[in-house]
Amino acid sequence: MSDSARSAHFKISAACAMLDVALVAALGTHIAAWAGLGMSCAFARDSGLGVIAACGSGVVGMLTLWLLIRVAIDRRLFASLARANVTHDLAGALRALDEALRELGWIDDRKAGRSIDARVRGVAGLLKRVVALMLIQVLVLCIFIPFHAFKPA
Repeated sequence: MSDSARSAHFKISAACAMLDVALVAALGTHIAAWAGLGMSCAFARDSGLGVIAACGSGVVGMLTLWLLIRVAIDRRLFASLARANVTHDLAGALRALDEALRELGWIDDRKAGRSIDARVRGVAGLLKRVVALMLIQVLVLCIFIPFHAFKPA
């Protein structure tokens, strides 16, 4: 058994952990986006910044919804991969995963055959996108709330 086959279990565990974090961050961001949209509409109807905040929160909300779907699917796929006996047949487990994804039409031939390292890097990229959206939404709320939600009537 090669060192890469032995380390695959830990790489898969790392991916599962990143997906768990991504799920929590995306869910929080999605909720914050709806809150930002609601506050923008309620408190800043006559403000250009309110319209921008509402549009920004709406876009973040839609993007995080898509990322929530992706994270949920990837969490299940990596959990299944974690349950497979990857230490003895990593290549076979990845081929079976790719075959299932191709049959569903979720990947094409150029995406099939990626290494476990490439897949874990893909999960890390997904987490980075979630965190970037979270930071954008926090920024929208941090700018909007102090300057508009609590201004005197």
